[in-house]
Amino acid sequence: MEKEISSFIRLKYTSAFFVVLVTLILTSSVFVSYKAREAVGKEILDAHDVIRTLRMHGIVLKPESSLNPEDYKVEDTEPTIYMDSHGNQLLIYTLRSFIERQQKFDEFELLDKLSLALQDKSYYPKLYKVKNLQLIYLIAYPFKEKDQVVNDYMMKISKAIFKDLNDGKEIVFTGKSASWEAKLTVNYYEHWWTDDSENKVHHESYHTKKPTLTYKGQIPEHPVPMEYSFSTIGNKFGVTWDEITPEELIKGPHLGSGGGNGYIPLENDVYEVKVTLNGKKEEFDVSIRDTSQFSK
Repeated sequence: MEKEISSFIRLKYTSAFFVVLVTLILTSSVFVSYKAREAVGKEILDAHDVIRTLRMHGIVLKPESSLNPEDYKVEDTEPTIYMDSHGNQLLIYTLRSFIERQQKFDEFELLDKLSLALQDKSYYPKLYKVKNLQLIYLIAYPFKEKDQVVNDYMMKISKAIFKDLNDGKEIVFTGKSASWEAKLTVNYYEHWWTDDSENKVHHESYHTKKPTLTYKGQIPEHPVPMEYSFSTIGNKFGVTWDEITPEELIKGPHLGSGGGNGYIPLENDVYEVKVTLNGKKEEFDVSIRDTSQFSK
């Protein structure tokens, strides 16, 4: 009887411990997820928002004193400077709004200033606009790791900044014809800042468009001419090739990408796609099939 009671007590405490452990794990997961997206709803960010958000993605930055902030001063704004575990430097300029950032920071002038400040150092600068912040990631060069490792690392940083600091979103247009499948991926963000002194709301946006085409027809035996276009109200882009090889058609034509701060597609927008391969022309539409993308 005592053994049964003892076993019951052990089972009871083991079960209670397991419940507490699972609860802590689930709570921690929610906490981490919340923290990672904490900066999204803010109109104004600071350096700590950047450091905390990047840390959630495994990018750890610590204050760095080897660079003098005075050397990188833009008008009256000095950056706070950090270093990651790869020896790269991050400069964070904090402004009162994205309006002030736009007024103070011209990309070409900033790159000229950096080239002077870095003339005796080996860094490659990568610029990011984040609401009221201007970020400059100085990538140590020559790279300590392989080029692909560095590219993957910087892509990780760019995605974290785009999604969790700039509240970036992605929408996808798809469509097909007898011989072609098309996809247009649009990544974008929009920011608003309320100027209480003027009782005015300011807007800033940026987007990129990346089209892809997949050929489903008979692959020609030799290079042939090809042209394509995507068009909608107020926006059209495309490319003409004198020759495209069979290998390029099999792999998928490289269509490039573009971006800017102009029109961002709406839920009911439709792009007309025209593709001509070796004189054979096909026309069809691409649209947003999954409208839940707009609720994310």
